Amino acid sequence: MRYLKVFLLVLIFFIVMMFFVQNQASFSDPVILKLDLLIIPEMESIPLPLYSVMLICFALGAFIVLLMLMWDRVTISSRAIAARRKAMNLEKKLNQVETELASLSTKHAETETKLKADLEETEKKLNTVLRASENE
Repeated sequence: MRYLKVFLLVLIFFIVMMFFVQNQASFSDPVILKLDLLIIPEMESIPLPLYSVMLICFALGAFIVLLMLMWDRVTISSRAIAARRKAMNLEKKLNQVETELASLSTKHAETETKLKADLEETEKKLNTVLRASENE
């Protein structure tokens, strides 16, 4: 796949270079850029060849796209950091709940054992009382 990408990039570069070579005379024509905002006096640039205007626009566009990609990267990174922090907090809460559950389970088992012992003792006393009342 990597070789296919490289091949496509070389092909695109070749086509663009052929386009520039075949239209070199047209791209060398001078262009004067004007700006009239009605608030400030009209401004004009010095005569620039068309290819330099195209290169400046390309570089400016690439810079803007780079800034947008960096902004997306920073946004995604901050979301990832926030998600990691939230996950760590939830894991801490989960560990606390698991510890409390284990403690409650132990207490429950101890209480159940104690209640069973108390029940058996009470049954023995009851049987003893019933036998004593039967003997009378």
